[in-house]
Amino acid sequence: MTLSVISPSHGKDVEQSNTIAIELLPTFRSAISSEAGINSGDVGLNTPFADLGIDPFMTFSILEIVQQRIGVELPASLFRDCNNLSEIQKTLGHGADVNGHSLRSSNRPLVEEIYRESEHLVGRFAAEAGVDDFWTKVYPSQKQLVLAYIVEAFAQLGCFLDNEAPGTVLSTPSGILAKHGRLVNTLFDILADGGLVERRNGNQVVRTSQPVDSTPSVVLFERLIQSRPLHAKTHRLLNITGPRLSECLTGAADPIKLLFGRSTSRDLLEEFYTNAPMSVAASKHLSALFRRIFSIKGDECIEILEIGAGFGGTTKFVLDMLVDAGIPFKYTFTDVSPSFFKEAKNRYANIPAAAGCVVYDVLDIEKTPPEKFLGRFHAVLSTNCIHATKDLTVSSTNARKLLRDGGFFALTEFRTRLYWLDLVFGLLDGWWLFKDDRKHCIADESFWKTSLEASGFSHVVWSEAIVDGQKPNPQVYFACTE
Repeated sequence: MTLSVISPSHGKDVEQSNTIAIELLPTFRSAISSEAGINSGDVGLNTPFADLGIDPFMTFSILEIVQQRIGVELPASLFRDCNNLSEIQKTLGHGADVNGHSLRSSNRPLVEEIYRESEHLVGRFAAEAGVDDFWTKVYPSQKQLVLAYIVEAFAQLGCFLDNEAPGTVLSTPSGILAKHGRLVNTLFDILADGGLVERRNGNQVVRTSQPVDSTPSVVLFERLIQSRPLHAKTHRLLNITGPRLSECLTGAADPIKLLFGRSTSRDLLEEFYTNAPMSVAASKHLSALFRRIFSIKGDECIEILEIGAGFGGTTKFVLDMLVDAGIPFKYTFTDVSPSFFKEAKNRYANIPAAAGCVVYDVLDIEKTPPEKFLGRFHAVLSTNCIHATKDLTVSSTNARKLLRDGGFFALTEFRTRLYWLDLVFGLLDGWWLFKDDRKHCIADESFWKTSLEASGFSHVVWSEAIVDGQKPNPQVYFACTE
């Protein structure tokens, strides 16, 4: 974390009082937590330092830590003159000079530090959502079911993997629509990961000696539903298209009708976007970060815009947090289609007027945003939406245009492929619209970092926390403007 030092004698702009305190408070909390051996959450604004066990000798160590992190010297009398963080905030936030200088800073260090200080929450949210054992207890059975659906679909199309001798070169089953070419290539990748085939000489697909599991998909599905009820609705969504994969590939069945043509299917889609355990864990993480960042902005009304809000899964968590925290807000709920607005308006109609308001507007993030949105928002957020655009850099550049100076872009996106997604959303044209350098619509942290920085963001941060052997999936990214 670095803060610029600007001398008033040079006639430069001097930041208003609270800028100093806003930047320093997270650093003070972290330093006090480290030296006193307590949780940073226990270091309240008005908690007396004496109650935290801070003695005069400890104050020098705390000041040293803070000074090293921010790169400027603080008054040695600070802890003598102040009894709690609130008093430090007032002292440093009302014209205090450090070494005869005033401090000027951006939001980037604040956002980055709050993100890093909140890393310990990732595991807690995963446990609360029931995904802290996903990779060891759920994913293997889920992958087995996906493999069964693919093997059965290929057999229905005349490609019997269990009958093919090891070393046999496989070709694309006949009758598959040309538009599904990239999906078929992905299906071969999944079979390769399952050990049933291997790639040679580039695109050549060869059968291996590994036997095909003969357990029918219907049996595997029922086992998975019974053994992992928390994920049952996600797997019921997969079961809409999985058993009919061959029909979808040949055009005998329309995946759009399967997924959107019945209320039961639409309900499962909405459930995935709003209440799927992985989505819940990510939304809790995002909301906690927003709470910490915006709680220190006082009574300022926070303007937030959500891109592709859709079913409102993330919206609910963020709005509930803002109301609970007493943070004044104006929330702009957008989607490329207004079809989601009626239900959203009913859902959020009871938000107290004194707390904030929600407005609704159409926004296509692949196009230049309307002038009324430019440079306006403290934060722009998007959950599992930007990946479905043609070019991540173009879409992120348009999102950048919505932010005021010091604002940030928060994205929740899958970082690694979950194969069941390809058997559901991979049947839709939108899954394959990308025209940038991605190999698949789901991109890893490195690709997102490159794309966001190319869009004009100065810094990108994401979670490095490990839960059940993996980083969070979906991942929560914050991209800062300064």
